[in-house]
Amino acid sequence: MPEKTASQTPWVPEPDFDAALIEEAAKKSGLVWLSPAGLSAKAAAARPGGPQAVWHVWHEGAVTIVAGGAEQPLPLWAVPGRVVEVAIRSKDQGGRLISFLSQVELVVPGTPEWGAAAEALHAERLNLAEGDQYQQRWAAESALLRMPPLGGAVAPDGGSGAARPLPTPATTLGRMPRMIGGVPREQEKKTRTKK
Repeated sequence: MPEKTASQTPWVPEPDFDAALIEEAAKKSGLVWLSPAGLSAKAAAARPGGPQAVWHVWHEGAVTIVAGGAEQPLPLWAVPGRVVEVAIRSKDQGGRLISFLSQVELVVPGTPEWGAAAEALHAERLNLAEGDQYQQRWAAESALLRMPPLGGAVAPDGGSGAARPLPTPATTLGRMPRMIGGVPREQEKKTRTKK
């Protein structure tokens, strides 16, 4: 009987290691990719609805996001009660580091859990206008969703799980910042003429 090589060794989840890796990766990454559970990366990429990149925070043991209204859009299948696959990229390498399954949970507005999740999201939210009444706006037009891991990691299928972000009405507030101390115009002109 031939010996098994490293590529033939079956993948076995290790729940304690996986949980620690999921938490650490989620804390360091600003984006995760969501796709319907049970689809390979190739199948999910071929579907118009997945995978989709979303910004998040790791809060109380779960990937937590705000979506809807003026915030990031979510696919129709990422609703409370549905199971999704959450893929996290490596900050160093850029490729998929780990994936896990999660059942989407709605955080109910007006509860202490909602207030704590909103504060955590607000701390990481970019480009909010000064004095934005984000809690009232999020409670009225957006949803706060939690995605805690269901067990360990999902076996990798060879795909990266990455996807381009969907178009959104979100924009940068005001004018783009000016660069101070950039390349002097004379040097910039010389560089252009050399090409």
